[in-house]
Amino acid sequence: MLPSLKEIECINQLQGWRLHFAWLRLKEGEHQAALRIAIEGTVSIFREKFSHNSYFDEPIVRSVRSLLGKNDLGQKKRLSSFELLAQKILAGDDIAIENPGIVFRNLLSLKSFAPWSIMDICKVSFPFVFRIGKKEDTLKSEDPTFTLKGCPVLCDKDGRLYIPLSITDGEDITPSCRDILLVCYAPLERAREVAAKSHLGNLVHMTQVFRFVMERAFLPNEV
Repeated sequence: MLPSLKEIECINQLQGWRLHFAWLRLKEGEHQAALRIAIEGTVSIFREKFSHNSYFDEPIVRSVRSLLGKNDLGQKKRLSSFELLAQKILAGDDIAIENPGIVFRNLLSLKSFAPWSIMDICKVSFPFVFRIGKKEDTLKSEDPTFTLKGCPVLCDKDGRLYIPLSITDGEDITPSCRDILLVCYAPLERAREVAAKSHLGNLVHMTQVFRFVMERAFLPNEV
């Protein structure tokens, strides 16, 4: 069931993070040609610029690592979903074209250097809470030894969890999913450089695959 615009709320309990929410609606028609052009262009530019993993030194990447490192996370858990995706792209993997929502999430991450989550907005319940994970918090799609204790966790009213350290959180998104919610986890000190709104606007305008329904940012302690 689709939420009303008034229902879309998030309590951001974590200092240092700015969350950017965008509700997008899939347009009718065939989109593969436009998505293919967007994928080829973005991936080509990224590989050419960062062929030697030089993204390590990007200020946004360093800021995200610093935020993830504040909660005694193991080294494995300090890799954001952006870095996990970047490693795959630089290793020669491609972005599959079949699922427009997943394509958008991945391209936005490569463009912004920040982690993003994607969800079917019909399957989540508001309000969200952005908080530190507890020992009992787990993700079904992750290694069972990977606990979310100490991780930044975006939790909906019914307990569904999303984190900035996973590129598998969109597994329940089907290619025909009409309404998606994209969430950018931006370090507050680098939010202007992350430019989530600009990258979203450019990608929506260029591909004509989705249209905007709503955008909103949530700063720390904002209700």
